[in-house]
This record gives sequence, C-alpha cells and structure tokens, in this order.
Amino acid sequence: MGAIEVVKRVGIYNLYWSTYGGGEQVAGTLAAHLARREDIEVTLFGPEPVDIAASRARLGIDLSGCRWRRVCDDDEASEASADTDLFVNGTYLSRTVSRAPESWYYVHFPSVPTGARARRVDRVARAGLRVLGERPLPTALDGVREGLRRRRLDDTWTGSYTRFLANSAYTASWVERLWQAPSGVLHPPVRPLEPEAGSAGERLIVVLGRFFDPVYGHSKKQDALLETWLSLEERGAVDGWRLVMIGGADGRSREYVLGLKRRAIGHRVDLRVNAPRSEVASLLSRASIMWHAAGLGEDPERHPDRFEHFGIAVVEAMAAGVVPVVFGSAGPAEIVGHGRDGLHWHDLSDLASQTAELIADPERRSSMSIAARERALDFGVEAFGRRVDELLEE
Repeated sequence: MGAIEVVKRVGIYNLYWSTYGGGEQVAGTLAAHLARREDIEVTLFGPEPVDIAASRARLGIDLSGCRWRRVCDDDEASEASADTDLFVNGTYLSRTVSRAPESWYYVHFPSVPTGARARRVDRVARAGLRVLGERPLPTALDGVREGLRRRRLDDTWTGSYTRFLANSAYTASWVERLWQAPSGVLHPPVRPLEPEAGSAGERLIVVLGRFFDPVYGHSKKQDALLETWLSLEERGAVDGWRLVMIGGADGRSREYVLGLKRRAIGHRVDLRVNAPRSEVASLLSRASIMWHAAGLGEDPERHPDRFEHFGIAVVEAMAAGVVPVVFGSAGPAEIVGHGRDGLHWHDLSDLASQTAELIADPERRSSMSIAARERALDFGVEAFGRRVDELLEE
C-alpha cells in the first residue's frame, strides 16, 4: 500500500486583491509560487473573487491554480484561518488573530507610534467596553461594542503568529520596536518593466514616484529635488541634461503639482502626471540617473513611516540600468550599494555634488549601470521564490 500524500493547506488573506498594488504583487506572487507545488493547496481569502485575467495582465501573475473563499474582514479571516495549515496575512495593518498552527504575517510597515490622541481614544474605548460587558446586546449596541473594540490599542493579536516577514530590514527593525516581535525579511518581488525601444543612457535624470503633498505626511520630496536641479542648472553642472519627474497624483495634491509646474517653467524640467506604465518603462529605458528623496528632513523617531520602507521604484530603475542616487536611509540604502551600483546622499548639497561628479564621469556611470542591473536581480521574482522555499524548510 503506497504512502498517503499529505497536502498542506495554505490560506493567503488580502482585502485588496482588486487594487493590483504592491501588496497584491507580494501576496499574488507568493500564491502563484506555492500553487505550482503538488504538495500545497492555495486558497485566496478576500471579499470578492480574484480576477485571474486582470491579475495576469496587470501584475504578471497566474493565479489560476488557486482557490477562493469569501472573507470580508479580520474576524472572518480569523475564522477561515482555522481551516488552514499555514495562514498568511498580507493585508496592510490587519489585526487578524490567526487560528492556524502556522501563521505568517507579511509586514509592509507596522502601525506607527501612538500619539496622545490615540491613547485618549483607547481609554474611552476600554471604559465603554467595561460598561457594555460581554452579554448579548441589541444589534445597534452590538455594533457600538464592535466599534469600541476596533479603537483599542491592542497588540495581543501578534502572539498568534509564528513568523513575521518584513519587506526590508528597516521595516523589520520597526516591527521589533513597535510590536515587540522578532521579524525576518522577505523583499518584495520586483518585475522589470517591459521597455520600449529607446536610446539607453540619454542625458536624463528621472524622479519616479507619486506626487504626495508633504502636508499630508509621506512625500517623495519632488519640491526639494526640483530646487536642487535648478541650483545645478544655475552652476552649469547639468548642461545638455534634462530632469523628468513622473508619477501619479490625486486631487489632494493638485496644488502641490501645480506649484512644481510653475517653478519648472523656463527650465529643462518635464513633469508627467498620471502617465501610463508604458511611458514609465520608456523613460527608464532611456534615462541615466535616478534621484530618490523620500525621508529627507523627517525625524525617524516621530515619523518612521515617512521614509521609504523598501523602494520598488528604485529596483525598477536599477533593472533598466539607471544609476540610483538615493537618500541614504531606510529601504533605498539597503538596496543600493554606495559607490558600487549607485550612490547615497545625506543632504541636498551632497546630492548636488555627487550628481555633478557622476555626470562628469561617463565611465563611472557605465560601470555603475552594469552593477545596478546585476543588483536588481537580488530582488526579482526568482530570488523571491528561492527565499520562500527556504522559509518553508526552516
């Protein structure tokens, strides 16, 4: 009589499959990788069926080998986790209590340090819960009780996970500080953009990232980078070069974008807002240098979330042979090897001087471009799959 094959049941929870963002890239790539194994059965947990065709077209991921189960919130995810051997939580800021024997939590970034207002809300919520107790209540009051539960500062759920996996060492350090839980690192899988035919190594500096008005918190600091470019223009250090800023923007950042456009008038600067991915790919296939400034001027103790947690755009640029010149902190500093496959800077004058030196040394740019392409492979889909297999064997 032959041995009975044991199939491992894996459930991957994500409330936002249909947004096709970075979190879905990670969760989907993990699901597709595991589903290829004969000894694993993968079920996707989410509020609506995953669109297989859209996932393939927008993320380059084949999820046809996965099952689906309707899960609409953290409580339902907790219930569903009990039917798995391995539960993977890929939902940003979820507080699901896992009931699986083995549980992984993928951390894009942990909840930020708690301010005085949040602590006051916590005290009020706890007082209200003491009054309501655990007895059966009318529907309206039961809804109030559930709302109060959500407002508590309660990290006891972290104890239900056997493994935390952060998108970078920077994020892992904050998991340990904020959640008092040890964390490993599983870098996101970055798929190189499919470039259009272009002239690689043109005299272009690119800034790739969404236009966020700094008044709302996290920002890519395009305003500071534009001022640095204008100072280089004035010195004649970028003659024959152009600066292109490309990224998405919403209505909240309209005035910020308009201010950048007004400041750029009369200068060799292009702003491309809400451009399609094909245009981003075309630009990266032609650019020589990438600037990145998230975290500039921020206090990591007060606002660690305002730094770049990983830096997918940095890896995309490197995969295209664009030399990254990045603010030397958090995720980008982890990705870029200073002096080998890119450069770190620490203030705007440092950025200006290092950029001018790089522009003046085409041979150095060429060698860094080659090294950047090689480094980008460390964050590719194949590297991601190898790391997942290692984790399964540990």
